[in-house]
Amino acid sequence: MKRILSLAALLCAGILMLTSCGTSTKVVSSWKSSGASVSTLDKVLVLAMMSDREAKDYIEQTMVSGLTARGVTAVTGTSEFGPRGFGSMDQDQVNAKLTGEGFTSIMIICLTAKDKDLNYVPGSAYYSPYGPVYYGYYGRYRYMYDNIYSPGYYTTSTTYVLDADLYSLPDDKLIYSAQTRSYDPSNSKDLAQSFSAEIISALQSNGLL
Repeated sequence: MKRILSLAALLCAGILMLTSCGTSTKVVSSWKSSGASVSTLDKVLVLAMMSDREAKDYIEQTMVSGLTARGVTAVTGTSEFGPRGFGSMDQDQVNAKLTGEGFTSIMIICLTAKDKDLNYVPGSAYYSPYGPVYYGYYGRYRYMYDNIYSPGYYTTSTTYVLDADLYSLPDDKLIYSAQTRSYDPSNSKDLAQSFSAEIISALQSNGLL
């Protein structure tokens, strides 16, 4: 009986793990300028601002790959300005470089929040109204013992809040802005892929791709 219940608990845990894996990224707020058009994305610079260099590179590269696959000429900010962006340049210098190379827009991606939550998962419980009846008092006791005293455990989840702001060039006007929440990515690549896919989908639905 104990082995049957243990197997049932393992199966339930496995189902939960399968249904909870993968990053969930959603656009939680967005804004689009009335003057925004497809031509704004003829050539876009994608510049991510994150202290984690690996995550920054993944997001820039993944976004550029997604845009390129949809016919947009896109370039990472790191390849144009280095890993620290254009922090050492004034705006006139940056404008001259961007317009001189034919960029029609720049997308600034910022990590604005990273929140960690501690969650308690109670011990596994499995219920069958008939099973214990056939095993006498000890079967009943063992059945309830395993359900009541199975230990719980703690898990940690992380939520990333990222903003994507798209500016047209050379007039430097904000034409699209979106904020996303990514729940519990397994690594930087997972975060980048989920975020980029969601933003590109939002750009398409807003008629910018």
